[in-house]
Amino acid sequence: MKKQQVLDCSFSSWYPIFKHITIDSHVIPLSKDFLEYLDADGIYLPASPNDEPSNIIEEEEEDGNPSKIPSFPGLEESIRAAIQDLGGRVFPKLNWSAPRDASWIACGNTLQCTCVNDIFLLLKSSDFITHDLTEPFKHCTDCEQGPQDTQYELVLRRWCDISEATEFRVFVKNDDIIGISQRDHTNYFPDLGPSAEQIHEEIEDFHDRHIAGNFLDHDYVYDVYRQDKRKFLLIDFNPFGETTDSLLFSWAELNDLDVASTDSQSWETFRYVRSAAGIQPSQFLSYRYPVDVLHLTTGVDADRLVDFLRTEMQKPYQQEPTTSTQDDSNSVQFEDLPEK
Repeated sequence: MKKQQVLDCSFSSWYPIFKHITIDSHVIPLSKDFLEYLDADGIYLPASPNDEPSNIIEEEEEDGNPSKIPSFPGLEESIRAAIQDLGGRVFPKLNWSAPRDASWIACGNTLQCTCVNDIFLLLKSSDFITHDLTEPFKHCTDCEQGPQDTQYELVLRRWCDISEATEFRVFVKNDDIIGISQRDHTNYFPDLGPSAEQIHEEIEDFHDRHIAGNFLDHDYVYDVYRQDKRKFLLIDFNPFGETTDSLLFSWAELNDLDVASTDSQSWETFRYVRSAAGIQPSQFLSYRYPVDVLHLTTGVDADRLVDFLRTEMQKPYQQEPTTSTQDDSNSVQFEDLPEK
């Protein structure tokens, strides 16, 4: 993977080309001061003359907020105007990543934002955003060559209620599809299996009509949402490499695969979870729970869990007192996509 492949997947690089088949969005350039705020330790809001309600639970720092709180009135005004223009509800991202790992900080576990505070706290709480800021070219073979100055931007996208059961990740090599994966591989969707062949054919058709030959590279990954039969919405582009989650594939097999091999009966181009036993742990678990709990739930320390349970069962029974404690959705409808 080369640096240019990563840059080509930056939102403003591809959005003008595919604007007619993706979600309405606003792009706002970010200043160096704001990037320093995002990269600084702690979770706190910038000073603002407008006190806004927020859907986010702000984390309290033990040492309190910094002695000098930064303020970004111009940026805040641009964000408010964009939110209003996009229907009052948006989800944010930077050049490459959305703060999906930080949804735990939001009421309702959602990236839906209705005000500036929602956006700032999601960005400030996200390791994915930190990765965009500090090491976007981490897996590039030419990452040490030339300057790495990047014009960072805040992307606000119109909020859409998307069913995770019909979102897919498409892996492309030499402009040909070599793999399609269920996007949410942590869940089993029973209705997906009977429609798999048809979905595969429709994605191939969508790719041939709208994507192939139009993107800036020949090797890339993109996410697509199927709203209905032959109705698709392009969600995002990602680099073809380890910085992108391979989901139900592995990068070893994707990198080694010859495009001609995808015609072989042994190669499974379209992959989805075929039973409840096949679901995988969510990649976001490690951002929500203590690491010890994560290790137990993902099998890393399964033996330790068994030993712990045996020890507990061997303890003498002791009875102790116990205590117990007891939006409206604005779905976006997408029309049939125009022919290329």
